[in-house]
Amino acid sequence: MFSKQTHTIKVGTSTLHYSVIPWDSTYLSNTTVEIEDYSATSKADLVKLMARLELSLHLKKGDLLFSKIPLKDFRKIRLLDESGFYCMEQTITLDINLSMWDPDRFGFPMDESYQFIPALPSDKKAICRIARTTFTADRFHMDPLIPKAGADFRFEMWIENSFRSKDSVYKFADKKGKIISFFIYRAHKDHAEFRLAGLDPEYIGKGLGKMLYHHMYRELKKQSYTKVLSVISLNNLPVLNVYMYLGCAKFFDPLITLHKVITSQPEHTSTPS
Repeated sequence: MFSKQTHTIKVGTSTLHYSVIPWDSTYLSNTTVEIEDYSATSKADLVKLMARLELSLHLKKGDLLFSKIPLKDFRKIRLLDESGFYCMEQTITLDINLSMWDPDRFGFPMDESYQFIPALPSDKKAICRIARTTFTADRFHMDPLIPKAGADFRFEMWIENSFRSKDSVYKFADKKGKIISFFIYRAHKDHAEFRLAGLDPEYIGKGLGKMLYHHMYRELKKQSYTKVLSVISLNNLPVLNVYMYLGCAKFFDPLITLHKVITSQPEHTSTPS
């Protein structure tokens, strides 16, 4: 599987820590780079660091730089904005306490019209189809400078990788066996992590999203999990509303994600001092 490694560049007294994201680079057909941290305190110094980064990585038109900054660190957000970055989303982490959650108070009986069971390798094609069509609120689809085909492919390959990894993939099917949704989580020693969920757009607005998450909560509680973590974009208000409806969640770690897509071929002719 892919892995990333942090690197450091320095210009004068300023440093910048970054990593190339190999999975996004592969699936988006570009070079995707995360700016993990930087020490520059002025726009001029940050611009020099970014220029050095572009030179060292031979970045080209269509390549993506992004950074996730704590909401409270306004200075760093402002400097990135002044240096050509733009805000794409805000995320929060949910800490869900299943020990306090009562599945019977929501009126979602284990309806025989639907089944929520582990997905089989033979289900992958149907789940990939949903993944190609359902994600429109993520930052890759929201950024007009990133081709939609690449953003779609990224989520399709997420499904492929989940079937080959330690993730648990569940399907939500109607009584005819048609898969209308899926849910992916990963087990950790002391908690479960919600990784990805998708609902066929044809079924949106019928209350099935709430039912899907209810089934997932119920399943994890049955497996004796008491803690679930999930990172969610505030762009995705329908899912946020589902979490609020089901309750027992605390919100923490708000982050702003900023993008900068290289829009012209840089002239790699000199190195900033």
